[in-house]
Amino acid sequence: MVERIRKAGHARRSEVERVLLDTPRHEFVPDADLAVAYDPWQAVVTHRFDDGRSLSCASAPWLVAAMLDQLDVQPGNRILEIGAGTGYNACLLAQLTGRADLVTTIDIDPDVTAKASGALAATGYGDVHVITGDGGLGYPDHAPYDRMIATVSPWDIPASWWQQLAPGARLVAPLRFPVKSAC
Repeated sequence: MVERIRKAGHARRSEVERVLLDTPRHEFVPDADLAVAYDPWQAVVTHRFDDGRSLSCASAPWLVAAMLDQLDVQPGNRILEIGAGTGYNACLLAQLTGRADLVTTIDIDPDVTAKASGALAATGYGDVHVITGDGGLGYPDHAPYDRMIATVSPWDIPASWWQQLAPGARLVAPLRFPVKSAC
């Protein structure tokens, strides 16, 4: 998986490559078979709304690598992740910063946070702070953050996120832009 991601131009930072190689992704997506869990181009849906729409997923590994390259986590960075997902990304962040207790991940859905917390504990990263709450508000209790990453697609960057960043911090988010019809 990692070799294919690197050939596509992602996981350029050796630290990102290392944590992708060292982390058992399948333990964070236990309902997916191994081929799907390690497919570099495929997201794995892990939680759905009652109507069948996707609520939470493990992002495709290439996207995880690209965002982690951009985030440029340094040892000792205090990190906030918006969107706990499976806990996989929080596990990678904990390894990159060197201390799981410096990573906070937040999600609005208690089922999502419960599963993420369980997977993190089972893989030795139970010190990650897993919070059930509105990620749009950030999490001021552990601020200021040196790095902030949104694994959800917000329409904008909330003011609370800006307020919780340390000077010189870095934020990575896949912004969604509304498309207006020409008619």
